[in-house]
Amino acid sequence: MTDLERKLAETLREQGGEVTPDLAGAWAEQLRRQRRPRAARRRLTLVVAPLAAALVVLTSVLLATQLQTAPAPVPPASRGQELTLPKPEYSPAGFIEKGEPIALTDFVGQTDNWTSYAVFASALNTTLFCVEAFPKDLKGAPSPGVVQAQFGIKSPSCVPLSTGSVCAGYVGEAGGPLPAGKAIYLVDPAVRELNLFDAKGDLSQAKLVGRLGQQQLFLADVNPDSSPVRFEVSSDEARPASR
Repeated sequence: MTDLERKLAETLREQGGEVTPDLAGAWAEQLRRQRRPRAARRRLTLVVAPLAAALVVLTSVLLATQLQTAPAPVPPASRGQELTLPKPEYSPAGFIEKGEPIALTDFVGQTDNWTSYAVFASALNTTLFCVEAFPKDLKGAPSPGVVQAQFGIKSPSCVPLSTGSVCAGYVGEAGGPLPAGKAIYLVDPAVRELNLFDAKGDLSQAKLVGRLGQQQLFLADVNPDSSPVRFEVSSDEARPASR
């Protein structure tokens, strides 16, 4: 190789080194750039994670404090007065009717159509409020023992009178002198409206159906599975005395 050829080859090698990319250096630079975001994210995680945990703890403590200091919810007030009446007695000894029975309602029994009546009675020198039932088309009322023995109706059902605006009452039942789903109450003559409430607070509004002596009779449709336990009355306001 001549000197000229040798110089030409060296010149080409020098120029080739200038244009050939530095692949190793470029790869190292790329790796360095990729490591920077990861490191930054790692540093951010190290800062944010403790703050988030502290926020969760503070929130839990705040909620627990509020639950401990918050007043207990107040249950809804029950409407009306408690309805406390004696339990009925069937065919009390010495039962004697006093006055004219008042018809209440008709109902269908197992064998006949029946009519329920309210009546005052006495037994052992005690005045009773009684409910009795007789076949609707029967001519002449049979004695209570006959009704119960022949027809299986527990009639009459009687309770002693109580003091207060509601004097007595009877809730209908299967086999009783008043059908299930009905209730009758004897109330003060000044009462104009009678509202009844069962244990769930459901309302039954009674209807005036007549008078028995000086008292009034209110008949109501009630839940057969939940008897009334409270009541409300509205009465006539006292009128000013005339001059």
